[in-house]
Amino acid sequence: MKILVTGGSGFIGQHLCRRLAAHGHELIVLSRRPRKAARLLPEEARVIGSLDDIASDELVDGIVNLAGENLFAGRWTERRKKVLFDSRIGVTNAVVALVSRLERKPAVLASGSAVGFYGDAGDAELTEDSAARKRDFGYLLCDAWEQAARPVSRQGVRLCLIRTGIVLGRDGGMLGKLLPVYRMGLGAMLGDGSQWLSWIHIDDMVAILVRALETPGIDGVFNATAPAPVTQREFHHTLAKTVKRPAMLRVPPVALKLGLGEQSTMLLGGQCVYPRRLEQQGFLFRYPDLTSALAHLIRQ
Repeated sequence: MKILVTGGSGFIGQHLCRRLAAHGHELIVLSRRPRKAARLLPEEARVIGSLDDIASDELVDGIVNLAGENLFAGRWTERRKKVLFDSRIGVTNAVVALVSRLERKPAVLASGSAVGFYGDAGDAELTEDSAARKRDFGYLLCDAWEQAARPVSRQGVRLCLIRTGIVLGRDGGMLGKLLPVYRMGLGAMLGDGSQWLSWIHIDDMVAILVRALETPGIDGVFNATAPAPVTQREFHHTLAKTVKRPAMLRVPPVALKLGLGEQSTMLLGGQCVYPRRLEQQGFLFRYPDLTSALAHLIRQ
């Protein structure tokens, strides 16, 4: 297959592109910085700076849309919120426009979203059928992102919307930042630790995306989370235990609110999400529990 990947030079995207190349797929990767991205991707990947570089008669078999600015790269000012929206919805709109002008439509679009769609949901157990429990900024962002992708369905394109949890990998994402801190014995629990954290190992995340591309007949919303969500307290103690360091520190809510403002709601709230549709369709997680996932990542 010839596969277009947006956001291919990001943490998830790099892992995905390596897996797709290993599967023998031909890659086109959209990046705002093509030269830098080319150094991070498989040698055979074709890196473009604009979707206009794809001719209307080019044959694209599938698209994975992962583009989006990091939610934690800056304080959520109104200007920053606009950047977060534009980097997701703007690129998704451009992908839909590309599909419209392609003479032969791709078979599938796997488009990004996140468990933030459900809002800060307290202790509620959430599946793909659950409605948002709170219409906070996370919900507004994810809902707009998903709605922007839906028009491809009317063009005969199979659409998979992937609501991703916290992706764990030692070379990026949240764990990549936390590992050095925890190894110094400075890891801290956030708030009272009761908030839920729905996570997934990077290898399982990539497998879900590859499955969406390669498996005809599956479509709709999928929660890309491990089947065993944990509280922040459990995550904190498990990570500290895995690196053999103490787990005595705690950051009080007031400190997070003062330091991060509205952004702190994503750390002090959470979602208890289950991947029911994946399980019903027979997907097998390589790392279904946090202990095995962290043990694998930290001994690598």
